[in-house]
Amino acid sequence: MTTSDNDVDKVENGEAAAASPVANDDIEDKNTEPSSQQDSNNNGKPEKFFQLFTGIRTDLTTRLLPYYKSDWSRPKSIFTVINAIVFAFVVQLIPALIFAELMDRETKGNLAAAETLLSAGIIGIIYAIISGQPLTLLGITGPVAILLGTSYGLAEQFDSEYWPFFWWLCIWTAILHFLTAITGLVNFVWHISPFTTQIFEFFIGCSFVFESIRDLVEPLHLGKNSEEDRGPAYASLVIGMLAFAICWRLHFAETWTLFSRQVRTFLTSYNMAITVIIVTGLSYLPGADQKDSNSHGIERVHVRAPWDWQPSVDRPWLIDPTEGISTKGIFGALFPAFMLYLLFFIDHNISSILTQAPKYNLKKPASYHWDFFCLGLTIVPCGLLGLPPGSGLIPQAPLHTRALATRKILERHGVKQEVTVHVEEQRWSALGQASLMFVALSLFTVISWIPKGALFGVFLYLGVGALHGNEIWHHITLSFMYAKKRPPVPIVANVKWSTVQLYTLVQVCCAAAIFGVAQFASVGYIFPALVAALVPIRSYFVAWCFSENDLQYLDPIGETEDEAHDEKTKYLERRPSVDEAEHQLPTMSDFHAEGIKKDFATSEARSRDETTGNDSIEMSAESTLIRRHQAASAAGE
Repeated sequence: MTTSDNDVDKVENGEAAAASPVANDDIEDKNTEPSSQQDSNNNGKPEKFFQLFTGIRTDLTTRLLPYYKSDWSRPKSIFTVINAIVFAFVVQLIPALIFAELMDRETKGNLAAAETLLSAGIIGIIYAIISGQPLTLLGITGPVAILLGTSYGLAEQFDSEYWPFFWWLCIWTAILHFLTAITGLVNFVWHISPFTTQIFEFFIGCSFVFESIRDLVEPLHLGKNSEEDRGPAYASLVIGMLAFAICWRLHFAETWTLFSRQVRTFLTSYNMAITVIIVTGLSYLPGADQKDSNSHGIERVHVRAPWDWQPSVDRPWLIDPTEGISTKGIFGALFPAFMLYLLFFIDHNISSILTQAPKYNLKKPASYHWDFFCLGLTIVPCGLLGLPPGSGLIPQAPLHTRALATRKILERHGVKQEVTVHVEEQRWSALGQASLMFVALSLFTVISWIPKGALFGVFLYLGVGALHGNEIWHHITLSFMYAKKRPPVPIVANVKWSTVQLYTLVQVCCAAAIFGVAQFASVGYIFPALVAALVPIRSYFVAWCFSENDLQYLDPIGETEDEAHDEKTKYLERRPSVDEAEHQLPTMSDFHAEGIKKDFATSEARSRDETTGNDSIEMSAESTLIRRHQAASAAGE
């Protein structure tokens, strides 16, 4: 975040684009061209399936082996890498604590904050060392937390204890990853269209909003005759709403005109951490914590502080996969394992693709098959130690690449564009952020100060943020907008609006079905299968209901990054229907004595002119009537 005063002035004057808190910015001559793209053979869309070992062999020979030594070499900018480490750690830590709280409640404390952070550290280090593309960050995601929570009771249905059942669940999942990478089935990810990803994102956003509001309101025991003091519950609710408001406000700090560009970027990038710090401090104000002789006060993060490096429940670290489980339970674990595999297949591969997107101009080739194999390897220690497995993170992984980027402003055809010209392609940043998870484990005393309401408020922010950038939500809001005020995006300009509404209704119904099963059905753990089923639904049902021409805009699978960026820009453009300045409330600062005197004088002069003009019009009309009367009399004579 070091930028010279000269660079700041250029940025403020619009000569440079805003950057992430860890990016290097520079100004380029107008005719300079960006760095060359990666090898098209590696970044292009794969064409064949079931290529036994072909994909892994290609990844090893073109990415891992030739570049592994250079991945550990000295970066061009050490400061950029260090800054990226801190940024990646912060943006992963707060969501990890949120998802740990969800799993803690659903699994009765078996999977809690200690297991979640330990898992993020272990799998992150393994992946940073052995993967082909170390820029992809691994961690616990919201859908994984939902799946592990909803599948917790399955062990009892198979007459098995939870931990050996969990061991087999992880091992089966790892085996499915190995088979997929070996046979080349990773290529199937290229058949996932925006129809599926939009519904999945909409489901995640709705789930986050629902669960955060539920966890904030449920402790109030509304409608129940409870003698329990509800003061702490109301205080947690207020803290949660305050956390959401602060986080959401800081999310748009880069659009402010206050402060320097570096300060605004810092506020936006670290908004979750800043929010948690602020509301945690406020929760300790006298009277705010609601703590007295009859109440324990506001509920805070449930961790063992200081942590003794033992599991959250009374059990050994290493799990015995043969004790407390039958053959029926061993093979019964294959079903939730397949659900977890489907979830990872979508989550991780899309995260990996977005992290290695062409817009970043990476010099080193991509790696998909070997990386999915490595993801399977990271699941094995999770099963052995009883830790929640993780996958590629969205948006943290692409943000990690952006944090390592140097960007310049180029002018093409009279339009200024921000282009990435260099990315620090190395393993140190991924390894460093994963290692910091062990530092977080040693700081459980500090983490225990955080009120749960703060985490659920940030959780609500994550849900609203997911909806804010979702195309389904955009189409819903556009339906309530006057037709002429809709942005000139392709779907509005080229598709009949009733067709857009019907298509959106299909997507909303699919998302509602997945949400209902995941949140309320006893078989909620099958929601990844419902997400995977969206692919054939799109290929057959949706293709039958809508014309191919309309689907080019409704489901733009061929949309380029520049086209997608332009469309998002048009969506965000405001088109007010009224003069917003006119609708501001009157204030004392509106009083300008001399100016108001001038306004009065101008108004009086205008009134006199209008009166004089009216008198002239009346006299002119009367003269016209007299002349007409005289003319008529003369004609009669």
